[in-house]
Amino acid sequence: MRILHTYCLNYNLGDHALGLGVKALLRNFLPVDLIAETNLQGTTFDDAFIKTVNDNYDLLVIGGGGIIHGRHWPNGWFWLIERERIKDLRIPFVVYGAGYNYFRGEQGIPERGINHLRETAARASFFSVRNDGSRGRLAAQTGIEAREVPDPGFAVGLGRTYERPVADPYVLVQLAADKPEYRYGGVDGVTTFTENIRRVVEQLAGNRRVILAPHVLADVGLCHSVAEGIRNATVWPFGSFAFDRTVEAVSYYKFADFVLAMRGHGQIIPLSFEVPVITLANHDKNRGLVVELGLDDLCIDIGESHFVVRCMELCEQVDAFEGEIKKKIGVVNEELWAATRDSMHDLRDAVVGAGTE
Repeated sequence: MRILHTYCLNYNLGDHALGLGVKALLRNFLPVDLIAETNLQGTTFDDAFIKTVNDNYDLLVIGGGGIIHGRHWPNGWFWLIERERIKDLRIPFVVYGAGYNYFRGEQGIPERGINHLRETAARASFFSVRNDGSRGRLAAQTGIEAREVPDPGFAVGLGRTYERPVADPYVLVQLAADKPEYRYGGVDGVTTFTENIRRVVEQLAGNRRVILAPHVLADVGLCHSVAEGIRNATVWPFGSFAFDRTVEAVSYYKFADFVLAMRGHGQIIPLSFEVPVITLANHDKNRGLVVELGLDDLCIDIGESHFVVRCMELCEQVDAFEGEIKKKIGVVNEELWAATRDSMHDLRDAVVGAGTE
């Protein structure tokens, strides 16, 4: 089977990591001859490209990632194909593990996006969203009752080995600086959070290394502001990882003592390796993920009063009960794998039923 995988390839280390998971799942459950890829955020499915897809591939896979986002995009989300042209795809296509990424305050999906998503869902052989509350948020705006699947980032370790990048024990801190008006409520919120998380990092760095992990270029400045002058605190070299060395970035998550994470894939990647995660909640998606997984006892809102005290209490809790927490995550991962296996079996059956060899 010749597969074209289109997802976000130009912005975020987490998106590149989930791509590793998607490909691992495809190779595990489908008879793969080839997986090619193209950037969902830059590829226009015009006449020439639709012909290329129809003539050269047996299956089109869209996603995952937070691709249901962007009022300014032509279709209100990331897929650049005119709604009337979706029917011209002669091969089966699937949407796998898409995330609803609109922040509160962004007014949600525009009408053209609702219509485009409805057409996509109606014509897809398999249409699914990730397990971070996206299903409910999408249904509320579009009426689409999508299949919920575990984010493909949970499969990032499937069929792949990772090497420990740092010999010393360390904690990974993953912060997000883009869209500050929505994450922090503006400049004052950024300043307050920077001061608070810096105090947390200072305390953590008293007895082990702390590595800050920017996922997009916009995160780098915030991470350096937090780490500056703190002994044992460093920022990983974003430019060295982005984006052809994503596997090396993922390895930092696998071998961390625990992770403090603001982004969805800052949570998903370590959890897939049974590494405890303290969620720094700033979006419905990262709060929604741990609620759905039953791991929200290690979640703190970034605007919570007494943030520093409460965050350090959670860090101490992870240290004290590491074995129990990892065991709990292991049970969650077993359930997620069962759900993933079922979804991929259904995807395979749907694709075969649509005529793919």
